[in-house]
Amino acid sequence: MWFSYQILKEMKRFLRPSTWIVALCAVLPTVSAAQEVTVFAAASLRDALGTIAAEYQRETDVDVVLVFAASSAIARQVAQGAPADVVLLADEDWGKWLIDQGTVGGVDVFASNRLVLVARGDTGLLPPDLSQILEGELIAMAQVDAVPAGRYGKSALTSLGLWDDVAQNVVQAANVRAALRFVQRGEVGFGIGYASDLIALPDLHEVYGFGADTHPMILYSGAHLTKQGDDFMTYLQSVTAQDVLGDWGFAPVPDAP
Repeated sequence: MWFSYQILKEMKRFLRPSTWIVALCAVLPTVSAAQEVTVFAAASLRDALGTIAAEYQRETDVDVVLVFAASSAIARQVAQGAPADVVLLADEDWGKWLIDQGTVGGVDVFASNRLVLVARGDTGLLPPDLSQILEGELIAMAQVDAVPAGRYGKSALTSLGLWDDVAQNVVQAANVRAALRFVQRGEVGFGIGYASDLIALPDLHEVYGFGADTHPMILYSGAHLTKQGDDFMTYLQSVTAQDVLGDWGFAPVPDAP
């Protein structure tokens, strides 16, 4: 600060008051006005959220840092103090868990989805019955006891009376996208994921759509942890962001009964 103080003394000697104030502003360090918001999000949101983040940055000049993982992983990380402004989850249960932990005050539902059985390429003529389709086949799923897509899948197969028959053939992965990569690479015959995943992974196609009555409703929920996060959550509910989610295969939140 000595250098700046000496400069100030010299400027006051030789410049009029109205002039040295302007000159001082020119030599003092510039304070950056750049802003940033960090979003921890479920892996299935990767592509849609990338588009939304780019549009948000363009409109607000706020940089968006995106961190993706399974909902179970990001919820635990945020609860342990990870530096997130926003957390976006593929279900409501992990959002309620964060409320119970005292991490967030509440959550907002912002999208829904469908649960589907997928395969790679042309599988030929499949039997009409799901039990026959899955018989003896390896099935890739997200972790069935923690990750939303895995829990939805296990619930659906249990509801259809198939879980006990296929459980030994299930290959579990850390998140839904990791599970579907097994299908993409031809390492397993089938995978269970979301309808939105088929937009992001066009080499996979839907073999079977699970009825909404076979599993809990798939509702994406989010919460803010900072003021910057609150602004981003508001934007996520905007027409622009909702249109992007629709383009990537997500569905609107159903009207409350």
